[in-house]
Amino acid sequence: MVHRHFYKHRCSSPPCSFPSPLYSLVAAAMGIPSFYKWLVNRYPSILSPAKEEPADSSKESHDGDGIIYDNLYLDMNGIIHQCFHPQDQMHTHIHVPPTTLDEVFESMFEYMDNLFRIVRPRRLLYLAVDGVAPCAKMNQIRRGRFHSARQARYEEMEEDRLREELRAEGKEVPPREISEVSDPNVITPGTEFMEKLSQALEHYIRARLNSDPGWKDIMVILSDANVPGEGEHKIMSFIRAQRSMEGYDPNTRHCLYGHDADLIMLALASHEVHFSILREDVRLPNQAENNSRFTEANPKKPYLFLNIWVLREYLEIELKIQDPVCELDIERLIDDFIFICFLMGNDFVPHIPSLKMQEFAVDLLIEVYKTTFNKMGGYIVDTDKVKYEHAAYLEVSRLEMFFHELSMYEEKIFLKRYELQQDSLQKLYRDLLREASESERLELRRKLQDVLFNEERPYDSIRLGLPGWKSRFYKEYFGVETSNEIGKLQNDMAQKYLEGLCWVLQCYFADVPSWSWYYPFYVAPFVSDLKGLSRFKISFTVDKPLRPFDQLMAVLPLRSQCALPECYRKLMVSKYSEIQTLYPKLETDMNGKRFLWNGISEELLLSATKTADEELATHEMRRNTTRQEKIFLQRGSSALPHNEIIMQSSYCSPIDSATSRIGGWLSTDDDDGLRNGFFLSPQQNLQGITNDQAISATFFNPEAVNPIPGLLGNVRVPDKTVTAADISKRPLWHTYPGSRPPPPIVQRPDTIWKLSTPATPREEHKNAGTGWMGRGRVNAAETTQLTRSSSYGHGVGNGTAGAETQQSSSSSSSYSYRNGVHRVDMVQSRGSSSRFEKDGAYSFRPHGGAPWRGDGGCGGGRNGGAGHGGSAQPRGW
Repeated sequence: MVHRHFYKHRCSSPPCSFPSPLYSLVAAAMGIPSFYKWLVNRYPSILSPAKEEPADSSKESHDGDGIIYDNLYLDMNGIIHQCFHPQDQMHTHIHVPPTTLDEVFESMFEYMDNLFRIVRPRRLLYLAVDGVAPCAKMNQIRRGRFHSARQARYEEMEEDRLREELRAEGKEVPPREISEVSDPNVITPGTEFMEKLSQALEHYIRARLNSDPGWKDIMVILSDANVPGEGEHKIMSFIRAQRSMEGYDPNTRHCLYGHDADLIMLALASHEVHFSILREDVRLPNQAENNSRFTEANPKKPYLFLNIWVLREYLEIELKIQDPVCELDIERLIDDFIFICFLMGNDFVPHIPSLKMQEFAVDLLIEVYKTTFNKMGGYIVDTDKVKYEHAAYLEVSRLEMFFHELSMYEEKIFLKRYELQQDSLQKLYRDLLREASESERLELRRKLQDVLFNEERPYDSIRLGLPGWKSRFYKEYFGVETSNEIGKLQNDMAQKYLEGLCWVLQCYFADVPSWSWYYPFYVAPFVSDLKGLSRFKISFTVDKPLRPFDQLMAVLPLRSQCALPECYRKLMVSKYSEIQTLYPKLETDMNGKRFLWNGISEELLLSATKTADEELATHEMRRNTTRQEKIFLQRGSSALPHNEIIMQSSYCSPIDSATSRIGGWLSTDDDDGLRNGFFLSPQQNLQGITNDQAISATFFNPEAVNPIPGLLGNVRVPDKTVTAADISKRPLWHTYPGSRPPPPIVQRPDTIWKLSTPATPREEHKNAGTGWMGRGRVNAAETTQLTRSSSYGHGVGNGTAGAETQQSSSSSSSYSYRNGVHRVDMVQSRGSSSRFEKDGAYSFRPHGGAPWRGDGGCGGGRNGGAGHGGSAQPRGW
């Protein structure tokens, strides 16, 4: 039988014309792609190998450096996706896709067993499945779900085409495969699959507590899909709450498994020194292909620990400020580093258009931060005040100064991108003509020139960085042209983006400030538009998360309607439904501004689903409820001394954190009391558990009233192993020709960092339709041509991060197309003088202009102390 994924690998990308540059700008708007790659290339010592113990080993295990872990946290959705549809995952070692739910669960249990054997935690295992997400992530989730549905549709079309070919050739056509796991969109809270998954995980936990000696003294917390919040954020909320409790051990060793780049940032934000991220070894392009640990004979990828305490050492060196205006505090420097990295985008807000990880944007952010630190007068954020109202934790004037300095690089970056795009189009043009036959070449040349190099209809209609680019952008993308319209839009985008930065900061350091808040635009504002921020008042509405079925209605495409109860499906398909238009057919054009995952109105959605609730069956109501975490342990275990009686009490009682090393509240698990020592297996291929010695209770994590954004007292910080000589440097992306950087230079300690002077920013928008002008008008005699040989520096720099290069500001330009070559004639602006820097780089220097100065002091450092501030009340939904 031919497997359905045979067709997937035969299927090319969905049929389309050349990708739209505008679509590319939006498609990559979320997440932090390539951050892990940047991190391990720049700071290689943060990685250490993980030792995998055999399945029958019962000895206490540790990592390659002899570290024994107390707590293991599993961000479960990464495991679920790898076991549900491994053919779509880049990190998996599973090579045969499953066809039944039993196969999915069996694969997950084997995966989790392996992770447990690697880490062998001594105290706690925390399993966190993604629950209902904040509305800030809804559009990203909806985009992913619609993309999956669209891809599946094209695979089906390709399969149908191949079947027709086989029939036409008189060959046997294999029957269509029937699979229980054909739609990965069911991996969303509220579906029948997620309910079965929750039952399967509870069976897994109980089975291991009853049979595996390594689990004897382990507490297990299960936070399933009906507990609101994303898995990684539920984990970090638990850690923040525990470290704020009296009696918390500041030397607790944490290990978190997951592949998302934001796990690294969240671990840094915890200010827990003894923290590692466990993940499969992803071979980077510069690693040897003959890696002995990963061969065809041994296809299983090895595991690595990413050690946060080593990363902290690197950052302490990397962020060192020369002659600082105040005493440096590594904890606050790390907080600022996390905050400025938000500008590269994450799950909640898109990246600033001029900042891309593929262009090593972190290098630029660090450079600008260090250059601006003394001018700003100190740190940008104060997470000691993260719970304060009206964003008191943010020094807005300093942030605005940082944006001002960063904006000076904006057009340089856009100009280099534009030139690289032109080079790429030229190569495509030549390659296509070379492959064409003589008879086709003349007509093909005409068509290619019309598509790629048409002066009246440019391939890239916006041409970021070239004169008038902002006007073109706002007209093309938002349909606004007048100065007033553009100004209002810039103001709205700046306010919402500032809100977004504050919202994410609170999520990382405290908790979700508002479940209903979201960033309403698909792109971030240009950094040059982020000004006048102090006039915005930041506040969030404290509210509750959506119910699981409401989120399903918000994110699922029409193709995945079977994941919903029947009464909810009607809202998708009935022509009388007021929300039926939210579920377009997948043939809708996806280029330009017409996206399948356009945002939805929460009010409209909730009013429609409210009427459907009356038709829900009892088991469907259960799937649509909000739950609390469950805690499991073996009866008679020392994991939770003196608390076994409390676990079976009908009252909500506090845990004795002094003896249990965990804080919180317990109440009876209603389901646990009905089992009478027998747990029915949710899988056909597994037997139920008889004489079940595992006990469970509902667990309430205490709310961290005052999160502690610094080291706790009595923490033992590991000896430092990193020096300045271990950090390699490369020039900033916009300063060298081509897309690939020159070989990195390992710095000597005395040349760690050197200030650089950025170019002068463009003038603000004056009149709609005329573009963003340079500093003064020029006449034709002053025109100079920007050529590829001189775009990014006439001299060869010394490789330091501060190297700068020539970028022409302009108030006018001419475009001409000659034999398929797009030539750009640029004009040097008046008010700038150009000269060679000492290191050989070519840069513009403005005449006059007072430097920006920060206001206020730097603020004091943080003193370590014992944990305090645990809430006296359990937190529930």
